[in-house]
Amino acid sequence: MIEPAIDEADVNEAVVNIADEKELFRRLWYADRDKKIDIGVDLRRFNTPDSPTFNRKDNALPVVVSICCTSTAWLLGGWVWGLAVLGSCVIFSISTLNLWLMYRLRQRTMDLAMSGSEGWDIAWRFGGLSLRRHGQAQEFGGPEHDWRQFARQLPTAESYER
Repeated sequence: MIEPAIDEADVNEAVVNIADEKELFRRLWYADRDKKIDIGVDLRRFNTPDSPTFNRKDNALPVVVSICCTSTAWLLGGWVWGLAVLGSCVIFSISTLNLWLMYRLRQRTMDLAMSGSEGWDIAWRFGGLSLRRHGQAQEFGGPEHDWRQFARQLPTAESYER
């Protein structure tokens, strides 16, 4: 039986990289917790079917509810009431419901990103996340940039712990 040649140096380097990546993620986590950095989320990018945080129900629910309410009002009160309810549903969807849905999408994305280094890597590689120091205009966006470079500039996780 032929055994694959595994270079012990490569294995050791991979273990060090994983440990280093977890430490860098901890720096990001503590910096976000203490509001030292701002994490931006491109909601248009994450609100697509191939996104890891996309929820089809959230996008379909306003349309389904609007159709049901309009149909019910039309059947019970006539076309005038149906048209009035349709107008109300459109205004409600544009003004309030859309903001609430985008808030939920941002929360799901941040929950994934801050769940651990694996979740952060999934969200970062998908694109749509950006990092910047609090109060600075220069953004550091992915996936074309390496978030590890940004995290290396942050204080160590031990300096955040109290």
